[in-house]
Amino acid sequence: MFLAAIIAAALDLPTISRPGLVQRLRLNAPSATACLWATALSGFMYGGNWPDLLAVIASWLALAKERTRQKWLFAAVLAAILVKRYASLLQPALQTIRFFDPSQFHREFFGHFGPHDFMGIPLQGNWWILVYYAAVMLVCNIGGEELWWRGYVLPRQELAFGRHAWIVHGILWSAFHLFMQPTLWDTTRMAITGLALSFIAQRTKNTWPGIVAHTVGNLPFFLTLANGVTSR
Repeated sequence: MFLAAIIAAALDLPTISRPGLVQRLRLNAPSATACLWATALSGFMYGGNWPDLLAVIASWLALAKERTRQKWLFAAVLAAILVKRYASLLQPALQTIRFFDPSQFHREFFGHFGPHDFMGIPLQGNWWILVYYAAVMLVCNIGGEELWWRGYVLPRQELAFGRHAWIVHGILWSAFHLFMQPTLWDTTRMAITGLALSFIAQRTKNTWPGIVAHTVGNLPFFLTLANGVTSR
């Protein structure tokens, strides 16, 4: 997806240039408001009492800085946090709706991300695994998804769906992960994050908030591996 985003963006340009690619993929330096939205999204994706509080405060500061006339957005931010925090109440019911039964490979693959091994390789003392995972996560996973989805696809969807593009985009991005979502609960949980990502990406017209927040959201996996590497 990383390469696909760059190639596709280049094909959209009359003349290929670095500034043109940066602008097409919305990689311009983020404004102060976009940085606030990035902070809010990072707290939202990381989760927990303090990160959620940070998400609310940063979002409200961003809205205030924008001097938005849409006052209902302040309440919508709080509602989004509450939906994310209490969606687990629906988990027992939504888990009964299954899309597929995870295969042995599926269970083995997602069951070896720490704290003792990584894809069957013992973690203790193997520092190279952290370097490898960080590179793959930042370039292939986060970089690839954000450049392709938020950088390349979303602007095109905005042309087709206008101000509601973030809804379509968030749902489609969540569906993109169906291979790792055996139940409706897994899809619902991903959709909440996906909609938040796409909303802020469209509002800021910048890809960096998604890159930063996506990195922070995946940080617990990295910390789990780090804990395994440094264990004795």
